Amino acid sequence: MTLRPAPANRGVVFRRIDLPGTPAIEARPERVVDTQYATTIARDGASVKTIEHLMSALAGMGVDNAQVDLTGPEVPAMDGSALPFVDLVRQAGLRRQFAPKTFLKVRQPITVEVGTRSLRIVPSERLKVIYTMCFDHPILGEQTSAMDVGRERYVRDVAPSRTFGFLRDLDMLRRMGLAKGGSLDNAIVVSEDGILNGPLRFSDELVRHKILDLIGDLYLLGKPLVGTIIAQGAGHQLHLQLVHRIQEQLGAEAEPFSLSAAAVEQWVSPLLPAARGLKAAML
Repeated sequence: MTLRPAPANRGVVFRRIDLPGTPAIEARPERVVDTQYATTIARDGASVKTIEHLMSALAGMGVDNAQVDLTGPEVPAMDGSALPFVDLVRQAGLRRQFAPKTFLKVRQPITVEVGTRSLRIVPSERLKVIYTMCFDHPILGEQTSAMDVGRERYVRDVAPSRTFGFLRDLDMLRRMGLAKGGSLDNAIVVSEDGILNGPLRFSDELVRHKILDLIGDLYLLGKPLVGTIIAQGAGHQLHLQLVHRIQEQLGAEAEPFSLSAAAVEQWVSPLLPAARGLKAAML
């Protein structure tokens, strides 16, 4: 996988350079074809699976435009977190572009529900996430994590959180074409007796990873989102439903929104001086 700079207002575009014609697939809600256990996008017969960790890293680092070249149908798993992708962005460098930075801000509460699972966003002046998961496991139980998500907080407290899976589900996931490269090195594996490959990076690492996934899925909107999100047992399916509802409320165009200088700074300021040229970064 190679990350390359992209022009202003291009958004995030995945290219399957291993296929004839190098088909491009925009990371947009209308390109999503599957949300079972991971987020998959497709166009004209070409697809890319498991985009959420990379999308989360791009969102957390404030990257508006990027080209992602892939030589296969799935984004590399790496260590199961977004941190390797954050490091990739740092390696390539960030630069301001000559285009206005716009945010999406909801005007009224939006709720989506499936059974006992729910996802709600309410208006606020920054992105805040409160995420609760109830695990059907005697050791894990209920976990809740709440945080304001700016770039520094994302890099420190969200990006390192690894994906997880239950040992009992591993064969099923592989039959579905997922977790093909899964191992104890790139996922937290939970057995009936506990964590097989501890220690955890955070005591609540599993629910923090759900926040990571949420941020990645919401970035299908193409712009940073401002609001307070309350999630109860949500997942990729509900994340995408919320994305569509936000689109319906705001319309096709982003609502211009002015933030305080401090709020803008945590998303917009480059990690490297603007004079330094951008380069591609490869895994």
